Amino acid sequence: MTGRACVVVLNWQGRNYIRDCLRAALAQTYEDARVIVVDNASTDGSREIVRDEFPEATLVPLPENLHFARGTNAGVETALRDPECAYVMTLNNDTRMEPDALAALVAGMRDPRVGVVAAKLLFMDTGRINSAGISPTFDGSGVDRGWMQADKGQFDAALDVFGASAGAAVYRREALDRVGLFDGDFLAYYEDLDLAWRLRLAGWEARFAPGARVHHTYSASTSPRAIWKTYQGERNRIWNLVQNYPWRYAAVAVPWNASRVASALGRHLLRKRSPHTDSPTLSAFTSAIIRARLDAYAGMPRALEKRRRRRASLWVDPRAVGRWLRTYGVRIRDMPFD
Repeated sequence: MTGRACVVVLNWQGRNYIRDCLRAALAQTYEDARVIVVDNASTDGSREIVRDEFPEATLVPLPENLHFARGTNAGVETALRDPECAYVMTLNNDTRMEPDALAALVAGMRDPRVGVVAAKLLFMDTGRINSAGISPTFDGSGVDRGWMQADKGQFDAALDVFGASAGAAVYRREALDRVGLFDGDFLAYYEDLDLAWRLRLAGWEARFAPGARVHHTYSASTSPRAIWKTYQGERNRIWNLVQNYPWRYAAVAVPWNASRVASALGRHLLRKRSPHTDSPTLSAFTSAIIRARLDAYAGMPRALEKRRRRRASLWVDPRAVGRWLRTYGVRIRDMPFD
């Protein structure tokens, strides 16, 4: 495969990670590559590190923190202004790519129907899987394929997946031109899931490239169990459901989500205390969920307008969604709790 690949790294307060990330990104074996770093108004000196120590990278300094979706979009837009750019890779700043990762991701684009290729994201120095693609659920949320499993070769097959984690994924330029970039209203979390749905609904496919190994610190910018993350995930789950699911499947989401929450609550109550010192209290978690749902409902007119626009350019039969949920979907009992 040929064509320029632009690697977009979003940085915020990444002083402890950005050097390793950029050294690895700039040392890729894929020859026609360009690295673009978007800095989300960092104040820890990481912007200056990029500017002074990595002149090969294009720095896009932002005047304020636009969070993941809008910040990454600023970098993708910079990449797409390059007429030679054929592929855009999104990459977290707390990652370290193995030398052949980008080449493996671009090779996954061999089939012209593929719009995105997912890397094998591994938790840094643990041998456990962070993501081998993303899977949808019946209530609008998504799950990382292989989450927390020991990497013993069970995810070494290159195959079709529902979508990709934006922590390390390559998107085809034509696909982005067709469906657009990340939904800026999401700010952070599930923006990659929403984009995966839009790509699928527009007729594009997704692949997993097991040879594209990327090591990830995970939630370096925020605690994995932060209340803000809980709020964002719940609000964006509802918007993703409304904007992308056919109504026949959206209706199933209410009882499915109720069962999922009840299952999670039951597992929570069975444990005397959380093993994580940063886990929120049950009252704080409940408050975040309530606020998220109220804000999601307040934003429903905009979500419904997006749905209307997307339906106008739909390329697949809505019945295909049922096949996707059966093929790639996750059962309640298989939903991760932590």
